[in-house]
Amino acid sequence: MPIFDAHTHVFPEKVHARAVEVLIQKSHGLPAFTDGSLQDQERKALGAGYDGWLNCPVVTSARQMTSVNDWVASWNRWPHLSLGGLFPNAPMEEVLAEARRIRSLGLLGVKFHPEYQEFNILEERLAPLWELLADLKLPALFHAGSDIGFLGATPHSRPADFARLAERFPNLTIICAHLGGWRNWDQVEQDLAGAPLYLDTSFSRGWMTDQEQFERIIRKHGTHRVLFGTDSPWSPLPQALQEIHQTSLSPQEKQAILFHNAAQLFSLPKGLA
Repeated sequence: MPIFDAHTHVFPEKVHARAVEVLIQKSHGLPAFTDGSLQDQERKALGAGYDGWLNCPVVTSARQMTSVNDWVASWNRWPHLSLGGLFPNAPMEEVLAEARRIRSLGLLGVKFHPEYQEFNILEERLAPLWELLADLKLPALFHAGSDIGFLGATPHSRPADFARLAERFPNLTIICAHLGGWRNWDQVEQDLAGAPLYLDTSFSRGWMTDQEQFERIIRKHGTHRVLFGTDSPWSPLPQALQEIHQTSLSPQEKQAILFHNAAQLFSLPKGLA
């Protein structure tokens, strides 16, 4: 059964140790299960039986866009693939130009984090960006819901906002991380599950008070629109796999989540299936 992890994070060689250290501190001591480097991610993923994985860079300033996208493009080849990053609060002409460059670099989409990047997905000023990503056929993967580094803060996005975004921009491929909204899963079940977008499973089941809700949301949403993800280095890779295998989903449904949905969405190598 091939496995593709659609949500991981790695950092450049010179800063990976410090980046992980800072994020552990900001996340109240959350443990990391890789050292944040590309090499350790590959070693741990292959050791856990994964076939490929997708890096999701979070760009936190306008000046980072070019350098981050150049770096991830330099190694964006199977089995370690990558999205690009955009900073939505940069001047819009710069954001749109970098989106076009992300497409030219062959990156697989764009990662957004409304908490770290401090924006709301329904802001009218962002409409040209969502329209362009749809035209470029670049999926947008969003951190969804609360964030462990911002406990107590009101999230910049709600599950209902993503449903509205999908309604307003039907040609935009939207992926909501953390099963639609970290620690907002009651709202996901009510307002988002079943909408025409993708959910990824990263950093979700282990944080749910109602463990059965994980499977309820997946079934309500439809297994054909769910992607397997771990949020590595913030989840143990073997444990994340077990969270899928422990469900009552059929072998075919598990295979769709673990590989086939991502393979279709990101045009992954067909020889693995």
